[in-house]
Amino acid sequence: MAKNSRSTNGLVDRRPNLALLPLLGSVVLGAAVLGGCGKGLSVPSTAPVSGTVTYKGKPLQGIRVTLHSQEESDKTQFIPAGQTGPDGKFKLSTGAPGNGAPLGTYVVTFDKPEIGSPASTGSVETEIDAFAGKYSDPAHSKWTVTIEQGENSLPPFDLQ
Repeated sequence: MAKNSRSTNGLVDRRPNLALLPLLGSVVLGAAVLGGCGKGLSVPSTAPVSGTVTYKGKPLQGIRVTLHSQEESDKTQFIPAGQTGPDGKFKLSTGAPGNGAPLGTYVVTFDKPEIGSPASTGSVETEIDAFAGKYSDPAHSKWTVTIEQGENSLPPFDLQ
């Protein structure tokens, strides 16, 4: 990681090459994740899940869809989530991109993540919900789904 170049005065420059620090950080983080931080924790068996989010019948882009398990044993592991594209469609992921959700019954929540300015949040830039929590509380959600074996195409969620 040290530079070994000769300067004009004949001395060897042994300062670290700072351009390599982000790469080194990624390697160390990857090794930690793969090497033991998740021992005993593996991606659960899943079934494909897709759906659409609309507002008054029109597709909504950038909506985070989250499933909250109603089974006690699943609450501390993986949380299935996905984000809508320009057509309002989403595919859920649970620990691996696009792999769906584990079988079971879930409460569904929605939020629209945006970055709030320091002036609006009273601190540094922070992710905020543009819906101000209207659809993101599992205790007050009116949407419940059951994920079963095979393809799960959920009925459209129309936010009002």
